[in-house]
Amino acid sequence: MSILLDKDMLGATSPRLPIEGLPYQVQNIVTTYAKALNCPVEFVVGAAMAAAAQAAGNRFVWSNGQYTCYPQFYTALLGDSTANKTTSIRAMMKPLEQADRQAFNDWQQATADKKNDEKARTPYQIGLLQDYTLEAYQDALKFNPNGVTALADEILTFFGNLNKYRGGADEKFFLSAFANYSDYKKTRRGAGLDLIPHPIVRIIGGIQPEVLQPTFGGSTMLADGMLPRFLWYAVPEDFRFDESGTTTTTRFVEADWHNIISRLLNHQDIVRLDFDNEAQQLYTGYKIEHSKAKNRKTLYGYEAAVCGKLEIYAIIWAMTSRILRYAAEEAETDFTLTIQGYDMQHSLKCMDYFQQTAMTVYRTITDGSLNLKPSDCIRGLGDLIKNQSQFAESIGYSQQYVSKVLKGK
Repeated sequence: MSILLDKDMLGATSPRLPIEGLPYQVQNIVTTYAKALNCPVEFVVGAAMAAAAQAAGNRFVWSNGQYTCYPQFYTALLGDSTANKTTSIRAMMKPLEQADRQAFNDWQQATADKKNDEKARTPYQIGLLQDYTLEAYQDALKFNPNGVTALADEILTFFGNLNKYRGGADEKFFLSAFANYSDYKKTRRGAGLDLIPHPIVRIIGGIQPEVLQPTFGGSTMLADGMLPRFLWYAVPEDFRFDESGTTTTTRFVEADWHNIISRLLNHQDIVRLDFDNEAQQLYTGYKIEHSKAKNRKTLYGYEAAVCGKLEIYAIIWAMTSRILRYAAEEAETDFTLTIQGYDMQHSLKCMDYFQQTAMTVYRTITDGSLNLKPSDCIRGLGDLIKNQSQFAESIGYSQQYVSKVLKGK
């Protein structure tokens, strides 16, 4: 059920991130905040999904016996400095910040009679980190099995700090921590072996389009898989700020959002999520289409990497949406939740959106060039040319080579 009365909200008419598959309570929350903050609904949705993932923690899990997924997002809000990226993040993360503050207050009371060095050795759980070293982030992960969200108002700061002192180790950690929940082992000088059991790593921040190229144009993050791990939420091209001066209150939806996140934070039992038959069929079809494209070798490296990550995100998005519905409806559970066909259908529509925004990022970073190899060009044009001999001659390659490429050899 959708409560959207105006699909061209705030004057935008270009394709948008679909939200009709989210619980109607959450649709009401994110659209109200978007109007109140005068920002794209995409930004509020991205921050809301990231907050829900952190609140759900490790207590909601999908597994088919071979692969396991927890609610986990690497989130990037792409827009200029006027687009209210930070305010969107802060609004949706507010219940989590309040929970962290309460955890800190409880820690202060529990350690009031302890000496400073003993206090320093007494951990407390924290869900959001804003200023940290990799070691501090790993320590927070060690004591919070629900995972920890790296919160960066400007994600450029997060990227800028990667590898600053450790010769590539920081980036490798965040690369390996995405959708990989094996115990993380590390050694420290003077401290011996340390272990983080089942780390769940999350990242969210904003970035401006004009800094994409100078920041990442000469980096390895396109090739090593860091940027394809992010879901990119972009300002629609024809988005316009509301000039009416109308003030929209968030008082009631703020209470609704706080209640939803609180229910997830206070949930104690392990809940396993499974696909129903329709969801399984839809997801299988999605993977088959990706496999066909890869076998045709029509996907060059970056897009192929994006598609690979979106196959994981399709599950995570569907399960997070289902978890939100569970919390919003105050439903009961017998330790299982079923991801239904419409959950997956909505998720796959969102994955199409993210594939488009990821390619926009790529074109921005590479100044519009796709950096295609000759074989990519041949495959892209070969099916349109009936006479292979003339086609081969026109591009300066032998007919035998063109024939092999078109046959996928």
